[in-house]
This record gives sequence, structure tokens and C-alpha cells, in this order.
Amino acid sequence: MMASSTTNQYIRQILHHSEAPPPVKARFFYTSPLAIDDPLSPLPPSAQTAQTTYAKLPPRPFSEFDNTALDKSWHDLRRKLLRYNEERGEKQKPQAEPEPITRQEKGKQASLSVLSSSPSGHRPPSKSDASTRSARPTVIHEAPAIPPEAEMHDTTGTPFIRAPSSRRADRIPSRPQPQLLDSYKWDDPPDVNEEASKPHADPEAPSAKIAVGVSRLHHVAMPDLNLEPIYWRPVNDVSPVVRATWFYKDTMLPVEPPVANMLEAGYTELRPWTETWSDELNSAVEVGAAGEAKILHKLWPDFITSVNFDDEPATAEKEREHAVEVACDIIDIAAGVDGPDNKASGTSTYSSGGGLLRWYPTAGVVYANAADAYILKPNLQPSAYYGRRPFANYIRKGRKLGIAVVRGFDQAAYDRLYPTKKTATAAKAEEGVSTSQSGATPNRRMKFDPALAHAERPKVTELILVIHGIGQKLSERMESFHFTHAINAFRREVSVELGTDSVKARLRKDMGGIMVLPVNWRQSLSFEDGQRDVPDDPALNDFGLKDITPETLPSVRNIVSDVMLDVPYYLSHHQPKMIAAVIGEANRIYKLWCENNPGFSQYGRVHIIAHSLGSVMAVDILSTQPTSIPSELADPTTVDLTSSPSLEHFLFNTSGLFLCGSPAGFFLLLKRASLTPRLGKQKPGANPSSIRKPVCGSHGTYGCLPVDNIYNIINPYDPVSYRLNATVDASYASSLKPAWVPTANSGWFSSSGLWFYTSPEGVSATRPDQLPRLPSNVELETHNFSREEIAEQRMLLLNDNGQIDFFLKYGGGPLEIQYLTMLGAHSSYWLLKDFVRMIVLECGRGLGRDGTILGMRATKKKTQLTT
Repeated sequence: MMASSTTNQYIRQILHHSEAPPPVKARFFYTSPLAIDDPLSPLPPSAQTAQTTYAKLPPRPFSEFDNTALDKSWHDLRRKLLRYNEERGEKQKPQAEPEPITRQEKGKQASLSVLSSSPSGHRPPSKSDASTRSARPTVIHEAPAIPPEAEMHDTTGTPFIRAPSSRRADRIPSRPQPQLLDSYKWDDPPDVNEEASKPHADPEAPSAKIAVGVSRLHHVAMPDLNLEPIYWRPVNDVSPVVRATWFYKDTMLPVEPPVANMLEAGYTELRPWTETWSDELNSAVEVGAAGEAKILHKLWPDFITSVNFDDEPATAEKEREHAVEVACDIIDIAAGVDGPDNKASGTSTYSSGGGLLRWYPTAGVVYANAADAYILKPNLQPSAYYGRRPFANYIRKGRKLGIAVVRGFDQAAYDRLYPTKKTATAAKAEEGVSTSQSGATPNRRMKFDPALAHAERPKVTELILVIHGIGQKLSERMESFHFTHAINAFRREVSVELGTDSVKARLRKDMGGIMVLPVNWRQSLSFEDGQRDVPDDPALNDFGLKDITPETLPSVRNIVSDVMLDVPYYLSHHQPKMIAAVIGEANRIYKLWCENNPGFSQYGRVHIIAHSLGSVMAVDILSTQPTSIPSELADPTTVDLTSSPSLEHFLFNTSGLFLCGSPAGFFLLLKRASLTPRLGKQKPGANPSSIRKPVCGSHGTYGCLPVDNIYNIINPYDPVSYRLNATVDASYASSLKPAWVPTANSGWFSSSGLWFYTSPEGVSATRPDQLPRLPSNVELETHNFSREEIAEQRMLLLNDNGQIDFFLKYGGGPLEIQYLTMLGAHSSYWLLKDFVRMIVLECGRGLGRDGTILGMRATKKKTQLTT
């Protein structure tokens, strides 16, 4: 008996059906530890993030607003890929006339040759593809060949039948994830197959990237269906995305795409949405177990012969892939060229038990109605011998049996299964009050309302770029040390502070949201290049760090190399390369931000937080930064960074410069330079008469920075931090009291009220104990008031508070060991509540000195006068 495929029968049946299956309500899911629609959700520890495999993380649904945008873009890209594949197919059509094929072979080709409507068709169909597909013997069931009347549809009735699609969405591998390393194994070999394992897609093929999430920090790349960060390079955070069509009824999580497509193919064949199927179900109940056996559909076909796939032996995986590919073609044909895409796509990684993904190789399916189906293992399937009647005795009576699946996403069922926890923030948002950063609650954003989604998404007015310091080479081996993880946590703490009522009351009225983005300049920088300009000269010696490193104590030596050598590198001829890396990465991020937030360059402000060595680099860059950005660079979206990589300054004006853990004072000492304001810098609220020489310096002078406010935040236990007040004027700095950042923690001995010695409108309220004191006769005779006046004017131009150094309260307690406290002090800034609140308030307060908080203003020491 000649082997054939039920696919021919499916095609014949589908071509004669005028009614297409109802469109499925698809839903996009992503698998990531970060909740992109809830900025206030707690973040997992960085070590856990690095070690967590996506198979253990349940997928999260995108908001309904984002899902609608994703599905629309998916179908648009589908049509573009169709046109692209048709054009490429026309161009690559062979001139020689193809050999005639038999009617049966033509039917087999038709079963596999569908309009390449899946957005996975990167490669155009070729003659070799068609011959390979048509030469494959069919291996499922026997079925008669397509009759002549059905063959006519190949050329006249169905214009959407084309050459076989070369790749299905289900077979697209997700973007390879970075190697998960969180241990210092120095002998780890480099991943030489990393480039070879990456999918080589056609660069000319249409693609799309759709921004998602409330903060719009990620986009979904199509057709690969990966969730990727927009502004920083992936740090083990490229998350797989699934376009799901079938869902597990008890969890409303997506069915694995291959299984979902086999379910949809059976749905297309049996047509459970029709009255005919309902009549068949009633008849099966009346007949009994033998009748129910007739309505059971085998999820996977029976492979009765072995075939070769591309000269490779057949395996269960290859046969299963082939069956899924045929099923996708059947689904496409049934929907039509202009119909919806009822296929599931993407790469599923989640398994409820944390084990292998479920394929149900021996399962059967009973379609109970137009939406519900039940996956039954063999011992639950109908059997006349055993008298099993699962449909009549269980399914129709609503009893639980097998695995219940449903076609299309049910948002109401998902909300019942996963209710939102009633936190204080959520309760306020339900009452109509939303934080300036997080906007509406996730539940409200789930509702499809474009006006609501745009109106309640906070308009960011303050962009903070964070420049890291030394040690990021270490993150290549220890993922938990990566700077991006720290900034993700810091961004969350900023969102929490912005939702605090006491903080919101002190922000200026036109202040919107705050966005914090990392500047990972070290990631793309290498110092392993040659030392010589003419390496072929036999008289010259070219050596690298590896050549001079002894093999003893490899762990200790590699820690020193990855962490400590950034400083000597910066003091060497590599300094211009390092500065260029910071400028290039910051400009790339700012350009992307302005492209995704039109008009930000006009209404927004940019601040810089620089840590450790990053603060020294920021001072170096801003010393040569133009006083104001030239008019031709005012619109960063028009600047081509690829053609002008030698841009030696930022594309933005810097409003606030926050230095933390900074040795910048030591570098100013080495260069015998002073910290001075920039002549010509129009600072909001500044006295115009003070912007003059000798108060201000000129462009190009080291330490002369064109910024509105400079803050040097110091952890007293941080051995790397140095003060900056004395770099403005040492005598004036010695007359000021040490300034402590007021604590944000409530307690018996806290002074949290110091934060709010100012009215909500930003107008300062003078306290009686801080009235100006008249100088004594001794002070009038001994003080050089001209120098003190210059120093005071400089301080006010550099910072509205009249000082630059601010100390954080850290450590303490009767059992404290200062040397142990010192070990973590340098990297402790990002999660200190006082530091976070200071950043938020100083970025969002009113402009000028009137907007400052009295707890942050400079005060002079009390002098003891002798008579």
C-alpha cells in the first residue's frame, strides 16, 4: 500500500471550505525576572538574576495596550515579509524550465507550499528547497491523492499557495543567551562557538522593534521574538517572547508553540466551531465508547517510516518539526492570505515542573466546543474494550479530566487566577492617584485604552545617566557584579521615592518623571591591542598583559587585573580611548532616548551620576565640554554618530553632576587645578553680576565645568572618596561646617525633618537660628573679604546650596568594626535611602537658590572670640 499523508486530505478539505476558522485572540508573553509594567515591583537579587534560568520563570503577559500594538506590528511585518519573499523568489526564479512532476508529488508540494506568511521567513525559497521538500516521502497516514479539481486551485483558486516556506516561526532559535557565569573560574575558555551559534538572518529582510513596558525601556524584536533592552547592551536579559494562541485553562499560561500549532491544525480540520461538529459530539455520546473514539483526534501523527532530512537520519525531533511545519501550512491556508495569523510563534522555555517542556507525544485531543479542548493520555482516551467514555462521563459533566486547554486568551480568567496584591501604592492608584514615575497600576494599564495608556504614562523631564567606575571587567566572569543590575535596583528605589507623598510635595510643579540609565563604557573597551605601530618590524617587541602575568595565584592576579588596573590604564596612553568610550556610549543612549521621546531635547534636563573613576572621567570630559551645545547639534536625532565617532563632548548640556565615591579631588590636586564655574554659563536663578572673571573660568581649563550644580556625596567609610570644597577655596571651605545628608529613615534619633525646611512651593523659609550674623571687629580687621566674596560666589555658582561636599550617614553602632564596614562602603551608594532621596529631591526641586532645602544649605562654623 502506497504511503501518503493526511496532509493531502487536509488540504483538499480546507480548499473546499468557504468558512475560515474564527480568529484567535493571541496574547504575547515574555519570560523575564523584571516586570516591565510595574516599576515598583521588587527586584530579585543580582546573583539570583544571573543564575536564574528562564525555564524556571513563569511567563508574564504584556499589557493589553502593548499586546494590541505587538499583534498589529506582527501582522504588518507578516505582509512585508510576504512581499519580500515574493520579490526575492521572482528574482531567483531559475531560467530553465522545471521538470514535470506527478500529480501526487504536486499534492505533496501543495501540502507544504504555503504563502510564507510567518514572520520567520528570513530566507527566500529556492529550487533546492522545493526539491528537497517535494522529495520527502510522506510518513503519516494513507490518503488518496488530490483530485484534478483540487489541483486547479494551485494556479487559479488559491493565489496564496506559493513555494515552501524555508523556516517556520517554531523553528527559529531564540537569540543565544550570554554564558551564565557567577564564579571566578579563571581557566574558563572563551566561547569560540558563540558567533557560529548565532542565527544568520538575512540583513535585508524586513524586521521590526516595538517599544513595550510602562517606562519604554525594552522592545520586542521581530521576527525573532526576543525582549531586549533598548538603552543598554544585553546583560543576560534578552528574554524570549511567545505569541500564544492556546492556553492551559487552570493557569492561563501559554501552551508550548509546537503543541499549540498541532492543536490549531486539528481545530482547523475538525471545525469544532460549526453546528456539524456539535451534532457529531451528540451522535458520539449516543453511540457510546466506539463513537467517542471517532471524535478523538491524535495530537501527533503516527510516523510509520523513516526518512532523511537534509541527508541526516530521521529523529523524533526532526519528524516532530516536520509535522509542526505542515500544521503551520495548514493553518495558513485555512486563514487565507489576508486573514489573521492563528499560529503560535516563538520559543517557549517555561515548564511548570521546572523540567523538560511538554510535548504529549502519545496524547489525543477531544474538542468539546469552539473554545475548549482536552488533552488525554492513552489511559484516559475513549476505548470500547475498556468501556471508557471520557466525553460523556467527564467532559460534558464538567469534571476534571486530562489537561484542559482553551483557544484564545481570557483576561478575566487571568485576573482571577493572579490577583494584584493590595499594596499602599496600588490602593492609592485605584483611587485615581498615581505616582509621577509609575503612572497607572498594572491592572489599569492592562485595559485597552490608548488615551489612558498615553496619558498615565509619566512624561520624563529628568534623564539621569550613570557612569560607572573601575571593576566592570570583573562582570564578564561574575554576572552579579554587573553595573546594570545595580542601576535597575536604583531605578526602582527612585520610583519608590517619587511615589512618597512627602517627596512629591516638594517637587516643582512642571517636574515629570525621572529616568535612570547606565552608561556601560567599559563593556566595549579592550586594552589588548598591540603596543607598536609597525608589528611586522622584527626589531620591535609587542607584548600584552597576559605575557607579563605570572601563572601563580591566578585568582588574585585576575582580580587585580579586572578591577584595579583600570586606574593605571587611565593614567597611560589609553586615557583618550577610555574618555571616547564614555562619550560615545552616553551620546548613543541620549540619541536613542530623544528618538523615542520626541521633544525631550527642548523640555528635558540631563543629569550625570558618576561613581569612582567615572567621576574623574566626567570632570575631564566636562572641562572641555562647550559652555552650550552648538545649534547644529541641538537636535540629537539628526546627528550621525557613526560618521562622526570622534565627537569629543556630550550631545547634551548637563544640569546636575553628582559625584559619589569620587577621587576627583585627588586628581585636581595632582594637576594643581581648582574647581571653578564656567564663564558664560547662564545658570537659572544665579546673580548675573557674579558670572564674571575672576569668579569664573574659561572653556578648556581643567576643573572649569559648565554645569548648574555639582554634588560630591561622600561615604565617610569610603577610602576612595575625597572632598571637593577645598578645591574651590581652601580657606572658605575650612570655615564651613561638614554637611551631612539628612536621613530619610524615621526613628527616635533621626533628623528626617531637616529634609523639609522649605515650603512645598520651593520658597525657602528662614529659621530663627539661621539668621545672618554680623561680623565682629576682629573679623573685619583680619578677614580678606574680597577673596571670601569670590569664594562664596563661586560656591553658589557651582551649587545653589553654597557647598559641594555632602556626607552620608553610614554604619555606626556599638559593635561596629570600621575596617569591615569600609570593605563595602565604596559600592554601597545605590541602595542607600538617603542617597536616593537626595538625588530625587535635588533633581526635582525648584530652580535656583530659592528652591533649595534648608537642611542642605551651607552653614559656617561658630568662632570663639577673645577679648
